[in-house]
Amino acid sequence: MSAICRQCGIELEAGASFCRCCGAAVDRPSGNAAIDRPSRKEDYVGWKLGNRFVIESFVAEGGMGRVYRGVDQFTGRNAAIKVLLPEYLRNRDLVARFVDEGRSLFNVSHQNIVHFLAFWVDHRSEPFLIMEFLSGQSLGALLQERGRLDAESEVVPIACQALDGLHHLHSLPAPLVHRDIKPDNIWLQPDGCVKLMDLGIARDAGAAKRTRAGQHIGTLEYMSPEQILSHKLTPAADVYSIGITMFHMACGTVPFPIRSETGIEVMTAHCKEPPPDPRDIAHDVPNYLAEAILRCLVKEPAGRFSSCFALKRFLMSQGEIDE
Repeated sequence: MSAICRQCGIELEAGASFCRCCGAAVDRPSGNAAIDRPSRKEDYVGWKLGNRFVIESFVAEGGMGRVYRGVDQFTGRNAAIKVLLPEYLRNRDLVARFVDEGRSLFNVSHQNIVHFLAFWVDHRSEPFLIMEFLSGQSLGALLQERGRLDAESEVVPIACQALDGLHHLHSLPAPLVHRDIKPDNIWLQPDGCVKLMDLGIARDAGAAKRTRAGQHIGTLEYMSPEQILSHKLTPAADVYSIGITMFHMACGTVPFPIRSETGIEVMTAHCKEPPPDPRDIAHDVPNYLAEAILRCLVKEPAGRFSSCFALKRFLMSQGEIDE
């Protein structure tokens, strides 16, 4: 990959000592890129990406990456800048998945999906994903605080906005399947707007799989049977996962919780066991919502709602409009 000027973002000529555009000296990496890479979260603060985005502060760290708050010098608006943890930068599969997130978001524009701003690769070949900066909290964090949500005033409105975002992904000229719908990937803004996040494993329906045999990409407790069995995925896989998410919101738990280190019991349950009726766990769950959840969780994809749009209409009409 060609070297990039860290000052202005122009691609450098081979062997150049100075940038032909701004005249900045070329800061070339040493032979050991692992030593050159930042290791502490503070090391990124002050970096300027593409002569546009300045990293200002550390926000949070997850299982594979860190998120920073930056500022877009073109607009003055805040931006969320996502980077991989240093120890994962040598893992080609994880880097490829990170790049996939940028590619997946590039052609997606919808009010219920986090807005993509830019994708940047620096002179060390380190990728940066730059998105709109969101205030609020994840649905996962809210469920940790509250346990369960009110069916009529919270579960259905949140689910319907998430379904709008999913319907957009599924309706693209090259439809995308999110493949990791769960509360942690649904963001709740203070104004009530719901945003889908983390499209790092979203794939074209029917696209070649990056996953090796025996591996599962996604989150077991929210994963569809066909995903567990490594079958071809369609939008019906996301319908199953949003059904699990609605179950969690309404009942305060998932239908098949993990009880072991391997999670094999969860995979078996998704594929073979009927889910519990939400009304048996939370007695105030309305009949139409319980029916919608159970239909989402049918083992065979053809038995679920035909689309996220159909599921939303069912919920909004309290079961009066069905397909």
